[in-house]
Amino acid sequence: MKVKIVHNPFPKAQSIVRKALEIFKNYGLEITDSDPDYVIAIGGDGTLLKAIKYGKPVIAVKAGRRGFLMDVEPERLECALKRLIDGDFKIQEYPLLKLNTEGINTLAFNEVGIISEQPETIILNFKSDNINFSIEGDGALISTPQGSTGWALSATGNIILDVDAIELAFINPVLSPLRSVVISSNPITIKIEDKGYNQKIRLTSDGDIVETVNTGDEIHVERAKEKAKVLRFFEINPIGGVLSGKNNI
Repeated sequence: MKVKIVHNPFPKAQSIVRKALEIFKNYGLEITDSDPDYVIAIGGDGTLLKAIKYGKPVIAVKAGRRGFLMDVEPERLECALKRLIDGDFKIQEYPLLKLNTEGINTLAFNEVGIISEQPETIILNFKSDNINFSIEGDGALISTPQGSTGWALSATGNIILDVDAIELAFINPVLSPLRSVVISSNPITIKIEDKGYNQKIRLTSDGDIVETVNTGDEIHVERAKEKAKVLRFFEINPIGGVLSGKNNI
């Protein structure tokens, strides 16, 4: 069985990596950087995002300040690895968003961000099967349900869970009490409306800048066919933290 380790650079994660390497050796697991069977993410939710991009099932070990989606506490790592070898785990699948614009195609686990490059507002038009409206502000986030516990949570204070939906979270909307809209998982088109001059807007995927777009450009976001897979050994509290108990699965 081959595994790849992805971790954050902080001392706590480094310590857990050293412990993990000893455990792997005892159980005959092979460490690899190419074509692993599983990816082990040691850190917080940001580390999980990096691990998921490898397209392999992920084991989520908590070693960060935030870890809404991490279910393996460091002291339970050996227990989790024993259960991995025995096949004693659940596979939890998470929806991904597919972003397409100007020849750019990418997947997002948490959200697609549309953010003004300058300290000025932008006007975005959102159009789907059941919506068509415009809103002005600093930008917007198109989030998956799991993404609602990340950047979108900071913008709206809302969490959506166990819902087949997409959240449109608005960043500092102008003269509007509206902070977010939850819609069905249909394809959505976002157009950058004209304010009378060209504006440059940053387009992000899970916090990484993937493109700069301009006034009049259209951004297409839809539910991807692919799904992210995370192996679950213990039950997690959906608003943060691992639940107590013997196995919790």
